[in-house]
Amino acid sequence: MKRKLTAWILCLAMLTALLLTGCSGQKNNTPETTAGTLPAPTTAAPTTTAAPTTEAPTTEVPTTEVPTTEVPTTEAPTTEPPTTEAATEKGSGSSGSKVTYTATEEERDAFYKMFWELDREETEAWLAKHPRILSNGYENIMVDESGLNQDGLDIHTTQGHQVLALDAPNGILVVRAYLNRSRAVLVIARYASRLRLCPSASIGSYGERIASICARNGGILAMTGSGFDDPGGNGNGGTVFGQCMCSGRIYGSTLNSNWFRLELLSNNTFIIKRAGSGYNAATTDAMEFQPALLIGGAQQPSPAEWTDNQPRAGIGQNSRGEILMCAVEGRYSDSPGCSVVLLGGLMQQYGGVTAMSTDGGTTAMIWYRGKPLIRCSNPRTPGGRFLPNAWVY
Repeated sequence: MKRKLTAWILCLAMLTALLLTGCSGQKNNTPETTAGTLPAPTTAAPTTTAAPTTEAPTTEVPTTEVPTTEVPTTEAPTTEPPTTEAATEKGSGSSGSKVTYTATEEERDAFYKMFWELDREETEAWLAKHPRILSNGYENIMVDESGLNQDGLDIHTTQGHQVLALDAPNGILVVRAYLNRSRAVLVIARYASRLRLCPSASIGSYGERIASICARNGGILAMTGSGFDDPGGNGNGGTVFGQCMCSGRIYGSTLNSNWFRLELLSNNTFIIKRAGSGYNAATTDAMEFQPALLIGGAQQPSPAEWTDNQPRAGIGQNSRGEILMCAVEGRYSDSPGCSVVLLGGLMQQYGGVTAMSTDGGTTAMIWYRGKPLIRCSNPRTPGGRFLPNAWVY
């Protein structure tokens, strides 16, 4: 019994020893810590092989630079008025260059002071549509649509008449009007100092057509002057009817006092006197004819034979000193002609103060830049008849 108990005790002791040995041999994996504190558990992220650094693309916000819309520095206007927009039109050259011109208010005002008859607003709109006309400035505007087969310009005078030609360098404006349904042309020429009554090359024996008289005397504009001896309508224009003076030289014989004399003085003004009276000492050029149309701005009574419908012509001057030349087509179904009263009335609309008829009928003609401005009443002589003289500008 003792033996069994002893054996059990020994077995129990051995088991206890084994247990103690096993516990003491186990490795303690907990790191040493400061006494009394437990470390926060280090939940270390597993060391997985890093995925390729697929860096998120730096989606940079595009630098959409807001255009620096600088507020224009609106400078206070200087003493010089603001200029107009440049008139620009593609050039006709092979390079395709552009023609630009910028006008000042002074230039524009000077132009409309000269061409006071123009409708300014309408003319400015027209120039904006045709900038090439302005390529050399207002003072050099030159456009001519006054030919018999041309339509004229899309501008009008304040008197309501269509403009056919505008010649700023020479101060010429050509307009079209209708008197008694008949086509009339009025030319306003600014510089009276350029006007002369020029004789035909063979005055006294043979006349000369207006185109030839104009060209031979260096003119760009001309109209008929004195009448001539015309028996049976077959006169050659050589013999002046009445008396005339051309640059101080007198031709022909004076008429009676029922007729009038238009005299151009050295101060570039017209006066009207009775034919047969003495010349003014300052007269340089003169012609005798009838009837007088305007004296002192007032229309003059006309003899009955001058009031029917015929081709008409007249020359005069307005209150500004500008020369007025007017001619009316006649003896056509679409243009029968008019009375001299209507002729004088048209000149009055443009400030006429002094005016007299020049030779009318088939002789009536105005010539400008190498062409007639009206149809001659005889279609077989489109350049008009042979004349003893012509007023040349």
